[in-house]
Amino acid sequence: MKKIYYLIFIIGSFLFFATSCEIDNYPEPDAQVFGGIRDVVGGGLVETDMNSGSTIGVYELGQYEANPVRKTWYIKQNGEYRNNLVYSNKYRFDFSSCNFFPFDTTYTINPGGNEIDFIVTPYIRIKDVSIIHDAVANKIVATFKIEGGAPTVKVSRISLYAWSDIYVGEYVKKTLVKGTGEPTRTLTGAAQTINPATEYTLSIDLAANAGTTRDGFGIHRNYYFRVGALAIQTGVGTIRPNYAPYVKIAL
Repeated sequence: MKKIYYLIFIIGSFLFFATSCEIDNYPEPDAQVFGGIRDVVGGGLVETDMNSGSTIGVYELGQYEANPVRKTWYIKQNGEYRNNLVYSNKYRFDFSSCNFFPFDTTYTINPGGNEIDFIVTPYIRIKDVSIIHDAVANKIVATFKIEGGAPTVKVSRISLYAWSDIYVGEYVKKTLVKGTGEPTRTLTGAAQTINPATEYTLSIDLAANAGTTRDGFGIHRNYYFRVGALAIQTGVGTIRPNYAPYVKIAL
């Protein structure tokens, strides 16, 4: 009897192994999609956060058009994106909860490489940016101007962020002691109205943040600084911060 059970076990295991090794009938992804999120004015990349920043909502249509499933493609900090594992088909791309005005569009993805730049209107453009180390005052000083993507856009907060690598922004930053600096400013009332001629100044007091912990500048190395602004605009859902490119400064 034991020999019979043993034989049944061996045969069952073989059948399981053979079944598990069967090749499925799904084709491999045959397309790659890449490009940038570009400003309708000037064509520059619209920067975002790697963590909790702008994303692309992607719906595969074609044979799935009656009930498409949303997938999320992430946008790099510098505004570029890439997905190398895509099936050629017709797709709908949805942009919401981003740092530019929402919209959706459709594209047909062909086998092989597909370069698609999405042209957008950012809520805020950060212009004429200068971030320097003022050694005399012992501060990091940022000056800049901002411009609204539409006349209805206002600004609620401007910030000078600091971190120890390139992913600096609203969600990856040092918690700074204000001291005699002003690393962030919350705007209220008339100050929320955007005047593109206004020059803003923000600063980080290095003496007040001289510790060697993760939030200090007490270790001699490269640090990364970035200016960001958060818009106010009704009727568009969640708004992500807009940014200028980071600046690297050795301290």
